[in-house]
Amino acid sequence: MPQKKNLGKYSSVITFYLALAFFSIPHLIDDFLFDIPEEFGISVHLAQVLAGVFIVIYMGILILLARGKKIGIGSAMGMGIFLALAGILKHIPLMLQPGPYWSGWFSEGLIFGMILSGIGVAGFGLLAIGKES
Repeated sequence: MPQKKNLGKYSSVITFYLALAFFSIPHLIDDFLFDIPEEFGISVHLAQVLAGVFIVIYMGILILLARGKKIGIGSAMGMGIFLALAGILKHIPLMLQPGPYWSGWFSEGLIFGMILSGIGVAGFGLLAIGKES
């Protein structure tokens, strides 16, 4: 049974981690719609398997967070940093090019939301780790 004090300490991380899911999972669908797997030489079937693996890992991390496990904080921070960097390094340069980016404001909103919530997960994760020390 998780300790109540850990859940309170991790609640901000959990909130931002759920927000990250809100932006990253629809963005994953957006990637499929705009042929991103093909750009990396990945077949649609392999991309679907990888998407399933991503969601299982994502949910596993959420379970660890909800149980107040320390490894959940590190894992969530890793996921948040990874997704924020992916948005910054892969998508922001495309958004800065002339012309509309994918489906316009909605696709851009998913990217910005993913970046900001990923940074939030990492930041609040650091605060939670600092409180434990």
